[in-house]
Amino acid sequence: MAYELVIIGAGITGLKSALIAQKSGLKDVLIIDYEKQKGGFGSSLFDREEFGEEKKILEESDQLTYEIWTQSTAVGFFAGEEGGNHQISVQTPEGTKEIEAKKVLLCTGSLEKPREGNKIPGTRPAGVMTSQMAVGLLERDYKIGTKIAIYENSKLTEALAGLLEEKGAEVNRLNGEEVEITNIKGVSRICEIEVKNKSTGEKASYPCDTLIYSNGKIPCTFYLKGSEVELDDEQNIKVDEKGNTNIARVAAFGSCTNKTEKFDVFSAETENAIREFIQQQ
Repeated sequence: MAYELVIIGAGITGLKSALIAQKSGLKDVLIIDYEKQKGGFGSSLFDREEFGEEKKILEESDQLTYEIWTQSTAVGFFAGEEGGNHQISVQTPEGTKEIEAKKVLLCTGSLEKPREGNKIPGTRPAGVMTSQMAVGLLERDYKIGTKIAIYENSKLTEALAGLLEEKGAEVNRLNGEEVEITNIKGVSRICEIEVKNKSTGEKASYPCDTLIYSNGKIPCTFYLKGSEVELDDEQNIKVDEKGNTNIARVAAFGSCTNKTEKFDVFSAETENAIREFIQQQ
């Protein structure tokens, strides 16, 4: 199977790229994502006002005429030689498939860096989770706690805090710009956290039965290990000012790259860079 363009990742960046590709006239495009549905992490929150732009892209993506392989994971990438097609190994529910692509767009996003990745001292009780994990539990109708501390440092955590309050939980919103968590206490389940103000050094403690916390990202680039695509020390895909990788006809955008802040998916600059890549011969 050979395609003009393969987009790995059907989150908002991948879907935006697919919409640009369709408007640019590309016919033979494949989109791959390991989730059960397109939209990426947190898509169940897109009806909330914080995600108006994301919801619009998700709704527009219903008009895409391209194949979308869900529950499918890229497990290997092999750069084409001497201008030949790139090769991608994809694990699907039907088994492993080998596909080829003239051009590849990497939009695989990232996971949240949890408490362990930030080396927060304390015990290891139950009830500590990332916002992505909390959203997943809520999607399956689990009640995650009644007295919840949430470390607010993103649009996702802000929306999640609002949703939990609407569900009747007592929510303590911790401003991630102002405080840092210094200790976690609890035996079988978390019972208290200690925090410190980043500016004043003032310390405080708060009781809770659940902590929703993450700080930083873990790029989803495991499938590129051993490939020729250059990654930095944090395993981000290294790209230039136009989103191009070191491999011809391979670009990357979004939080899987070393230029996450530069390529805001809603900016004209990012849209133009994606369009320029898609339209290049």
